[in-house]
Amino acid sequence: MSKSKNKKHGKAISTAIISALAYIVLGFVMIFYPDKVSIALCYTLGGALTVYGLFNLITYFTSKQVSFGFEMIVGIAATAFGVFFLISPQSILGMIFAIIGILIIVDSTIDIKRSFQLKSLGVKYWWISFVVSALIIIFAITTIIFPGFFADIIMIILGIALVYEGISGLTLIATIGHYAKKISNESQMINIT
Repeated sequence: MSKSKNKKHGKAISTAIISALAYIVLGFVMIFYPDKVSIALCYTLGGALTVYGLFNLITYFTSKQVSFGFEMIVGIAATAFGVFFLISPQSILGMIFAIIGILIIVDSTIDIKRSFQLKSLGVKYWWISFVVSALIIIFAITTIIFPGFFADIIMIILGIALVYEGISGLTLIATIGHYAKKISNESQMINIT
């Protein structure tokens, strides 16, 4: 394997590890503070949209250069949505659940791919990771379709799913690395003999 490929591979692994650790931390926060997390997410998104919108409006009106009307439209729309979300945070909970659900679906799909890698490496219980990841995808889809039911419970279960995704990701990375190294060593020994 060339140096550039090794570097890219190392970067991908580092990114996967950081993502997994972030999932675990966010998951535990969601488990222990579900109501606060949901409202905090709404206020954060509302605040970010408001600031972004106001920034666009200020830039539009204070710029000495020729400004496009598009900036003003984006500024007004973003500010309006931001203020609305700050006034009525519950209105965007469904959107937040959808975003988190999509992230979990994407990550679980990657875990399914990794479980097949484990199968190809001869790991006996590869199917456990496959089944759990498939169940989590089903749950995430349900969360997207029915966000209004039992918001706190959904947030806790999403937190558990995120913790699992993080731990699962770290475990799969370590296991694949171990088996790949083992196979590489065995092939080197065969080449020597």
